Amino acid sequence: MDPSHQVSNLLITIATIIASLSMLCFTNVADAAQGKAVFHNALTPSACYQYQNRGDMITGVSDKLWDNGNACGRRYRVRCIGAANLAPRSCRTTSGAVIVTVVDLCRNCDGDINLSRAAFNRIADVDAGIVRVQYDAYVNRVSNLYT
Repeated sequence: MDPSHQVSNLLITIATIIASLSMLCFTNVADAAQGKAVFHNALTPSACYQYQNRGDMITGVSDKLWDNGNACGRRYRVRCIGAANLAPRSCRTTSGAVIVTVVDLCRNCDGDINLSRAAFNRIADVDAGIVRVQYDAYVNRVSNLYT
């Protein structure tokens, strides 16, 4: 095969891969939901894992996201998008998003997402207490699992 055809085929393949990856990124933004997030200081025992330590990047979820307990272990990407009260500071200006794992049901929370204090602190000022967030399921694209 002529070297110029090989280069041309390689460039077409690279362009196709880049376009496919771009579509994956846009899909995440389009599928994102909005709600409110609060935080908690302790979460034991949890509805999903009882007394097992699942780390600091964890969350409880409202009935809306609980899915009859099927939410256990799901991961969400959560990003602060604004104040939900009159707190002077809410979102951290340098924060991106935090990835959290569902470990509990939170029926009496003021938010859809009840982040651990550490996770909330990554995206927002804990003095705000409650913030508006954008969240979406964080799926491992390689295995298509919520991991």
